[in-house]
Amino acid sequence: MTFVFARFDLQTWTLHRQALLPLAFIAVIAVILPVPGIAIIGASLVTSLVLSTAFLGDERGRLDTLYGILPVSRRSVVIGRTLSLLAYYLLAALIATVVTFVVAAVRSEAISFDLLLLLHAVALAIVGLSFSLQLPVFFRIGYARARYMAYAPSATLAAIAWLAQATGALDGLSDFESFPVSTIGVIAAGVGIIGIAIGAAAAAAAYRRRSL
Repeated sequence: MTFVFARFDLQTWTLHRQALLPLAFIAVIAVILPVPGIAIIGASLVTSLVLSTAFLGDERGRLDTLYGILPVSRRSVVIGRTLSLLAYYLLAALIATVVTFVVAAVRSEAISFDLLLLLHAVALAIVGLSFSLQLPVFFRIGYARARYMAYAPSATLAAIAWLAQATGALDGLSDFESFPVSTIGVIAAGVGIIGIAIGAAAAAAAYRRRSL
């Protein structure tokens, strides 16, 4: 039932303009910012912003009420929604990868395989942060009261970057240069996977307590 709902969910919100237009923004990021592979990070940020679109569609179509009477468990709804959002992220990541190679070819830049894997791992970590922050809140109180949570991951990352710069923590990044890229990538990917799992588990618990 979970995968059936995930397929239904994909058809419900991913074909809307609010979900499709941000995918073009990934290419814009790659063209404007002269940083190799920045589109891959952009894909994760786009996913964090688009995440709320699924819940907006629920309220506009009164689907959240429908979910309450359908013979589908709330756990299946949460996992299905998580899977549909992950599918959207994978599409965004694929587009970002293609755009990265195209832009690199135009600029005569070389993109190493290690850099590509590292960027995808960091992007997954950002997605994990987004899911852990947003899913529980949107499932608990809905889009109308939690719409500003769409910007929570980006604001959190900006705050962390500002604090790191203000406290001089960025100066210590040189100490990590000796670390293998594979190790950093595994850690980042692990953080992302754990974040997704925590977000889904917390969302399931919050959704059970919600009155539809």
